[in-house]
Amino acid sequence: MKPTSKFGLSMIAASIATAGCVAQPPLVTQCSSRMSGDRHAGAALVGHEYGPQATPIPLNSVQFSDDLTSRSLAVQNLFAKRTPGDTVAVSARFVSCANTDFAVRVRTSFLTADESPAEPTSAWRTVYLHPHLTGSYAESSTSRDVANYMIEIVPE
Repeated sequence: MKPTSKFGLSMIAASIATAGCVAQPPLVTQCSSRMSGDRHAGAALVGHEYGPQATPIPLNSVQFSDDLTSRSLAVQNLFAKRTPGDTVAVSARFVSCANTDFAVRVRTSFLTADESPAEPTSAWRTVYLHPHLTGSYAESSTSRDVANYMIEIVPE
């Protein structure tokens, strides 16, 4: 077995350390030239996927920010209804699965049929839960264009 030189080891260590720095994030858009034979010759914008990709989020549901919170409470009931003013009111009843008091923050996004925001996301509201008891949350939209909603829960 040959002894390894200090220079060889330092070069390997340097290349490993800088390997993660070489990759650049993809551009959101980039300009590319069309082929000269194309009747619409010139620059064109090309879209790219940017950053990490996510799976589709189920609509008309409750989403938890982390596993600990999702194990600490259960969604017992989830309701949505049209109001007489043709807006949407949502409510949820939670059951604490924890042995201690804790609190979560909850907000709602109301969405149109094409899943774009129907209005700004609601303000965060705090729901306090006692061990093995229930807590409730309710929110109403101001827009009549609501077709879907999504409730988000994060730890306090």
